[in-house]
Amino acid sequence: MKKVLIYAYMAGNLGDDLMVLVLCQRYPNVNFRLWADKSYKKRFQHIRNLKVYSPDDKKVLFWNRFWNKMKRNDKDIFGMLVRNSDATVHVGGSVYIQHENYEATYNLDNMLRSASKRMYVCGANFGPYEDEEYYRRYYDLLKRYDGVCFRDQYSYQLFKELPNVRYAPDIVFNYKTPESNKCSEKRQVLFSVIRLDDRKGKFAISQYAENYRRFMVKLAETYIQKGYKVKFVSFCKMQGDEQAILQITEAISPDKKEEVDVYFYRDNLAECLELFDESEVVVGTRFHSIILGWLKGKKVLPIVYDKKTLHVLEDNKCRNYVELGQLDHIDTDSLPDKAERLPEEQREYLIRAAEGQFEKLNELLEDR
Repeated sequence: MKKVLIYAYMAGNLGDDLMVLVLCQRYPNVNFRLWADKSYKKRFQHIRNLKVYSPDDKKVLFWNRFWNKMKRNDKDIFGMLVRNSDATVHVGGSVYIQHENYEATYNLDNMLRSASKRMYVCGANFGPYEDEEYYRRYYDLLKRYDGVCFRDQYSYQLFKELPNVRYAPDIVFNYKTPESNKCSEKRQVLFSVIRLDDRKGKFAISQYAENYRRFMVKLAETYIQKGYKVKFVSFCKMQGDEQAILQITEAISPDKKEEVDVYFYRDNLAECLELFDESEVVVGTRFHSIILGWLKGKKVLPIVYDKKTLHVLEDNKCRNYVELGQLDHIDTDSLPDKAERLPEEQREYLIRAAEGQFEKLNELLEDR
């Protein structure tokens, strides 16, 4: 059996967790390894072909101390996993943002390519970035990969001259809901939110935090007046989704709070995904809330906080969305009519085309 190391952002984010699940389910005869904290041993305990290695494992700590005493700085457990795997797969979305101090990230990406027998990227978008040097360095790095598949046309166009670079819709379009988990649709709106207060730095959006809270309160109350139940879902505790939800729900009128519920994703992917099945409408700020809404045939109203969302909306010719700069003066009463389902033929196309994310991996991992 092939051994593959998954390199991913493991911080309890539903979108990233779901991408790892999709990858493992696609190749049931591959032994996947994942470097993540101990919580992922429970979170992914149902994925039989995945083993989680944690920096806090006793064996990891022992061997890392041993090699440190032997002054073998070239050896640690993570490095051994990289070198001893048949391939490394970097799976994730916004993995190529030009942060203020991106050198450490670039150096790690460069090390992974140098140490891995084969190196792949699935499901990423590129940017935002600000200077040509950043782009050029990654251009030179990515051309050394065995396969790179971006999830939007904007990113693909930046690297289309490289023969190893492709485009396909997001990995999550490959997710298949088990028949046992399907449930009937209710008159319910699922709100996916993020916390904007702490989003500062190069691409700051914290300036919109208060407008965003007021907008979400008004829109939730609008749906309640139209006879809908409202449920708020947190995708990532670490990034403040739960705090954002509490701030919003506390501000909803007391006479409407009975129609409001919340769900915090912690470790039960299946349970969280059922919320999409049972909802008629998805008001999505989180990128993968929009993807899941489309995948499950729901009416979707995207709230755009990042260019990655805007690029995917443009790829799919979606014109009904709200940007952060519009929040303070938009009429929320008109928005429920703008939430729309993807045409069925477009939805089916995205599901088929998303398999292209794994085209290069198939050459290595599929049984022949």
